[in-house]
Amino acid sequence: MSTTLLPGNRGFTLIEILIVVAIIGVLSAIVSANYFEAVDRTDRAACQQNLRTVYSALQSYRLDYNRFPPGDGLADIRSRTDLTTFGCGPAANGYWSGVSLLLTELGYCSEDSLYCPALRRAHNTPIPAYAASSQSGFSGKQIPQWRYLRFAYNSAATDAGGYNGGEQNIEKDLDDDIWLVRCLHLDIGQFDKERHIPFPFRVRTDEENPARSWYGEFELTLQGTIRLRPVELRK
Repeated sequence: MSTTLLPGNRGFTLIEILIVVAIIGVLSAIVSANYFEAVDRTDRAACQQNLRTVYSALQSYRLDYNRFPPGDGLADIRSRTDLTTFGCGPAANGYWSGVSLLLTELGYCSEDSLYCPALRRAHNTPIPAYAASSQSGFSGKQIPQWRYLRFAYNSAATDAGGYNGGEQNIEKDLDDDIWLVRCLHLDIGQFDKERHIPFPFRVRTDEENPARSWYGEFELTLQGTIRLRPVELRK
């Protein structure tokens, strides 16, 4: 007995299947690109809002204490303005002082405001606390890497000069353009390749080679201006 296929019951040809697969691939690429662009825009807006919150908190502290707070020199569960430990600071993956948790402990802002959301989201994987953390509450624990990625602060801990320390003397410098807070600040790979953290935001495409892009960070100036600073060229 033979079976005859009706005209409306024929199967898909190989070409038709390939066309459908190609269309799905193109749509997926468009959706993915739009998704990552949306995430980037959200992170940029949230980062700038956090910087504005930190600026208000720093200014409020300054009004109350007649100076900026000293930075935290050690990553810990509480503020550590009393100690700087090279390689275990709360910012720049351990190599820089961070905006002090004093601001959160005294109620000037929430702790969430002290982090770049792009860095915090991208580096949420637990890692062993760095070896230099022996005097920290993180010592011997597995902690999210973003704990070492707080906003970098241009003022050192008290044992390194306090609010008169840091890269510049931010209390006396007359240059209004000086930075106060930055997302990352340092290319950690120059110190320790295993701790390299890419800068979080794409700044622009390289004009000479469109396949490469410049990346960077947001920075907050002493006068409260927020700008996107180019730092790193990626292929």
